[in-house]
Amino acid sequence: MRLQFGFSACKTLFAFFALFATSTLCTADDGFKPLFNGKDINGWIKRGGDATYYVEDGCIVGQRGDGPNTFLCTPDEYGNFILYYECKFDEPINSGVQFRSSARGNGSRAVVYGYQCELDQNTPDSGRVYDESRRGRWLNERANENSATAYIKDEWNKVVIQAIGPRIKIWVNGVVCSDFADTAALKGFFGLQVHGSDEPTGKIRWRNLWIKELPATEWEKLLKSDFEGLWISPAGKWEMDDELVARGTASNDPRDGMLRYEEILKDHAARVTFKQISGNSGLYFRAVEVDKPYWLRGFQDEIDGAATGSLWEVEGRGWVARNFETAGKVFKADDWNTVSIVAVGDRLITELNGQTIIDIVDPECIKEGKVALQLHGNSEMEYFFKDFDILRYNDEQRAMIENDTMPEPDFSKAQEVITQDAGRCIVARRGFFSRGPIRQLIQGACRLTQQ
Repeated sequence: MRLQFGFSACKTLFAFFALFATSTLCTADDGFKPLFNGKDINGWIKRGGDATYYVEDGCIVGQRGDGPNTFLCTPDEYGNFILYYECKFDEPINSGVQFRSSARGNGSRAVVYGYQCELDQNTPDSGRVYDESRRGRWLNERANENSATAYIKDEWNKVVIQAIGPRIKIWVNGVVCSDFADTAALKGFFGLQVHGSDEPTGKIRWRNLWIKELPATEWEKLLKSDFEGLWISPAGKWEMDDELVARGTASNDPRDGMLRYEEILKDHAARVTFKQISGNSGLYFRAVEVDKPYWLRGFQDEIDGAATGSLWEVEGRGWVARNFETAGKVFKADDWNTVSIVAVGDRLITELNGQTIIDIVDPECIKEGKVALQLHGNSEMEYFFKDFDILRYNDEQRAMIENDTMPEPDFSKAQEVITQDAGRCIVARRGFFSRGPIRQLIQGACRLTQQ
């Protein structure tokens, strides 16, 4: 059957399909979508220095300029995600891609801060994470010996950043270069960096920026007014002020004082901010209830000066992992400190004030249990606690975190959607719009717009 239609019908048909028009050229069945449309950088925000950005041959090109580091930032923020992109240096310069980042100040000179995936073909650090304008240091060591040579000089390189809760993993050309935990930020914008430099030249280009947004993970607050939802041990004394700051005290009671969350947690993160006045405390995780004066057995993320962040196993192996030297450098006496634990599978990672203290794989660890704050028995105790929070991981998220195969878009399944731009019409390759009669109708309408 041959379709025939008049001029007015074509106009009506085209108006109908124009409702589907979009500046995004492709989408993929696997959940990836373009972060960059391949044509322009309208809507992106330049912050920092005077580097220039432009689009050439379907790439975003960043060229060195005067002043400090410059960033081309997305207008939107992203939480959990997989970001895929390809990059290549035309003229060597230090660069990177910001993620989960923010800005101080307003306007073009705002200072960008946050996580940066390093890109530098002249060093072994591509794929590591630097904390730009916040802590001002590397956050992790290279994940393995192959990561130092993963980036290929003068070639296009594939980079994937995966962020799920505090767990961050980065691949360069299929090699895991970063695999660590950090609790500083769970959401922010992306930014393409051109590093400030005294060199007269420097140019990098990015292409095929695709993102797959993943379900969010959020911190849940456990400290509520009147300690709602927490079990309070008969030992020790707990008080709560209007700012939800808890004060725990005890005086040589043989039993531990405790605030305990009663739900059983498997893969999760927990954190608390505390001020130590006297005594010894701990953040229990994956702990099992016992009918004894200490109420729980299992792992305790220690809270006690330079021992903070080290792992002690109650009714078990005692010290399983210690790092008093590092913790002693970052612990703040008579001040607020934040300690955290991220437990996914057998991997246990603790932080103190943004510094990794322990990172171990422990096949003998208990796999699920309760979280709690402890006041050690037989001691004169006084502690202040605030921001006692948990974050949950499900089994699917755990599988993604533990997977070492680089995820990337399946370009063979990418499909174009209808778009009308500069007098040209692109028609869907797959799905409903590609079916014979429907396709003929669309193509006829498109031809009318070109006449």
